[in-house]
Amino acid sequence: MRIKTITIRNFRSYYDTTIFDINEGLTLIIGDNGDGKTTFFEALEWLFKTTSERKDDVKLISEKRIAEMHPGQTDIVMVAMDFEHNGDHSLECSFSFTISPGKQITTSNTIYKLYTQEGSERRSQEGRFFEYIFDTAIRKYCLFKGESEIDIFNDTNSINLLVEVFSELKNFEPYVNFANQAMKSSQIAQSKAEAKSDRNNKKLKKLQASLESIRRDIYETKEALKVYQQEAYNFTSLLENIEQNKEAAEQINDVNNRIKSLTEKQSFLRSKIRENYTIDLLDEMWILCGFESIAREYGEKVNHLRQERRRLEIRHLKEKGAQEAIKHIQDTLPNGAVPLPIHVPDENTMREMLKDQICKVCGREAPIGSDAYKYMEARLNEYVDSLKLNKEEKEEESYFVNNFITELDKRNTILNNYMDFVTRLPQIIKEAIEFNAARREDLLIVESNLNKAEENKKKILSQSNGLDDKQLEAAFTNISNWWKRRSDAQIKINDLEKSLKTLCDEEKELQEEYDKLSLESTSSNIALSAIALRKISEAFEQAKEKNKRDFIESLEKTANDYLQKLNIEDFTGIIRLIERTNGSAIIELRDSNGKIIHNPNTALKTTECMSILFAVADLTARKKDNDYPLIFDAPTSSFSGAKETDFFDIISEIDKQIIIVTKSFLVEGEDGRNRVDTDKIKSLKGTVYQISKARPFNQQDLSTIRTVALKLK
Repeated sequence: MRIKTITIRNFRSYYDTTIFDINEGLTLIIGDNGDGKTTFFEALEWLFKTTSERKDDVKLISEKRIAEMHPGQTDIVMVAMDFEHNGDHSLECSFSFTISPGKQITTSNTIYKLYTQEGSERRSQEGRFFEYIFDTAIRKYCLFKGESEIDIFNDTNSINLLVEVFSELKNFEPYVNFANQAMKSSQIAQSKAEAKSDRNNKKLKKLQASLESIRRDIYETKEALKVYQQEAYNFTSLLENIEQNKEAAEQINDVNNRIKSLTEKQSFLRSKIRENYTIDLLDEMWILCGFESIAREYGEKVNHLRQERRRLEIRHLKEKGAQEAIKHIQDTLPNGAVPLPIHVPDENTMREMLKDQICKVCGREAPIGSDAYKYMEARLNEYVDSLKLNKEEKEEESYFVNNFITELDKRNTILNNYMDFVTRLPQIIKEAIEFNAARREDLLIVESNLNKAEENKKKILSQSNGLDDKQLEAAFTNISNWWKRRSDAQIKINDLEKSLKTLCDEEKELQEEYDKLSLESTSSNIALSAIALRKISEAFEQAKEKNKRDFIESLEKTANDYLQKLNIEDFTGIIRLIERTNGSAIIELRDSNGKIIHNPNTALKTTECMSILFAVADLTARKKDNDYPLIFDAPTSSFSGAKETDFFDIISEIDKQIIIVTKSFLVEGEDGRNRVDTDKIKSLKGTVYQISKARPFNQQDLSTIRTVALKLK
């Protein structure tokens, strides 16, 4: 099919009638944003819609045409195309619209017709018959709106559809189906004939049962093989896809481990810092810092009071005539020194000194029987006796009614036991403050390193094709598991392939034996027919598979030729069409070492997909039975200026009808408006139109907008 003209009338911004002449090669329609490029493309989509859906829609009508019409006036919206396909044809889609007195719009007279020129007559039929010329399957490879739609392999059934529509494979189907049906019929006839024959009947039945069993095994093995091949492919894809992020995955794993370690250290340091100094004043007795001098002064006063009490008690005893007690005390201590209180040392200490035979007050040895030993023993007994209350004797009234001084003395003893702690308190407080300060410094360093690790993590993620850290971590964690599962699947594939080969060899031997016995039976003619039809069926199946492989290989080779042409002096890689076990296919870009090029830049991806499209068109054009144009809307929006110029230079040289709607080749003029760079389009072969909004127009009034087309070359 070759388009000759495209006519647009009152379709949105295309007020009145606009005609585009479409030549053999490249036709460029250049326009700025809002000038009607997308409307042109959508007009063709509307025209090519061969379904029974209504074609009239008031939203399609030109606002400018509506604004100037009078009540009762009628006009039409129309998109038409003159084209050549085994003769001259015209496809027209249109509807009438009328303005009522109340400015309401009504539509009528919807027409969707395909006209064919037959000699001097013009025959018309329903537009849906256009499907037979330019069917939906082919249009999938014809109209592309933007760069994102150019990848024709985003469909799981893409390769099957491609082969079915464009290869010679469909020509094999009737023969394959006939051969298969004939083979099955002949096998049934053969079985019936052999059942009536006694000769070799039992052997044939046994062989037939064995063949049926082994064919079931072959089928099951093939199905299992498909499952494991798909699994191996899936894990291979996962591993290949992750290969591009392997370094990032390793880096994110390292940085996350570092962040975890630093966070744990941060928590540890924070837990070690104790700066509740106000609480420590009481809970940790820090309030006693500086109390040492007070405690010592307190002790001195208590000692003085204790000595004064003893002195007064002795005087009292003298006055009471307790001369024996005084004499005993005076004999005990020379020079009239005041003895220690009766409870100092305490009972346990005195017993300990007797046991160890040493005076732990003065440090002298006191062996058993010595005066020192006897003295300590007497002191102990005196203390014990002092604790006993002789009920038979009247308790002598004490000189001091209360024991306040004794209580103060006991408190002084306790306080002295803590004096070492009180003495060390300034150092303890100093060390605590210094410890907290040191941990604060460590914490600042850790938090600084943590911030750096977080920033590093952000950088890694920003360079990882949109994968977040959880995906990268999962990828890193799953690599070994995926690798193992792929290896297990590959081992299973190898085992199944060996089993399948063995089963097929067994089937072949059994079939040969079965055929030999059949030929010896009375149904030899029927057997010969069955054998011949089976071999014919196998030959067609093999030819069908070979044709499919040849088509894919030819498509791949042609696509790579175009890829080289579309990327002058730039990296291209190699296009590979990979057929999957489920019949679908994917397009891969690899380098010369076979390594997958993941996420190529948008320009390379676009030319990669366009190369496939051109290759498909090329292969079909060679046959001349499915030739069709390629129509693109803004396919090069991601291209740089230089690459865009090279691209269009190459496109214009391709012997293929191509229509491209684009805003390329526009430069800003002296008046601030965009104009076409005529110098750049001079080298292009083909037809060039510029579309733009007719001036003047109101920026806020859609009814003032009109797209005009100017043919530049």
